[in-house]
Amino acid sequence: MDSLLDNKTFYLNDYVKIDFEGDKEAVKKLLQGQITSDIEESGSTFFQPSAICDVKGFVIADFLILNAEEMISVIIHNSLAACLKAELEPMLPFYKTSLKETKICCLGFIGNKKTIGMPISFLQTKAEVSLKIDYQEEKNAEHLNFSEWKLANYLNGNIFLSDNSSKKYRPHELGFDKSRVSFNKGCFKGQEIIARVHYKSKKEITLKLNKTEETPTEQKVIGEVLNYENQFYFYTLG
Repeated sequence: MDSLLDNKTFYLNDYVKIDFEGDKEAVKKLLQGQITSDIEESGSTFFQPSAICDVKGFVIADFLILNAEEMISVIIHNSLAACLKAELEPMLPFYKTSLKETKICCLGFIGNKKTIGMPISFLQTKAEVSLKIDYQEEKNAEHLNFSEWKLANYLNGNIFLSDNSSKKYRPHELGFDKSRVSFNKGCFKGQEIIARVHYKSKKEITLKLNKTEETPTEQKVIGEVLNYENQFYFYTLG
């Protein structure tokens, strides 16, 4: 099944782009106090993985940040866009910022021989992941679908959330502490609890990818159970 990591392209029409319209420095201040990643380490040539948590440290939504010269944008699954906007909208007037949501079509790529679009800066993965947004062409026979994109990312060590898994897990239970959380930038929503887990946990929290022929019933599943070619793929705490 690692063949899904072997230079495959994925046609993705399940994402939306949210543009933060307003003074860019004000937008950065807004996001720095809310999201888990360090906005100062984002850029215009790559997508920065990030997330937003509630005050108890549970992940509400995960997304990708593009810090382009003209504005900051977020790429997020369409089922989570409303959750993210609901968290941010009460604070927008204080930063004179507004949100503009646009449905987009993307082309994802996973492999090690080339990239399509811009890389996603995941750490400790088997294969590189990249994304081209605002893809204008039609789906062709070589393009895999969104379900295969999710599974390929599972195999690559990346868990993506949906609305069904919002507010169920803390970052360490999803591996987000290694790819989406900055422990150096200062305070953000849920930071106190997340940092306590990170620094005071007696043993490291690890994730295990499982493959079975039957739907898991007894294990505590982290994220979604993905069914592909009569096999079930899911994460548990190792």
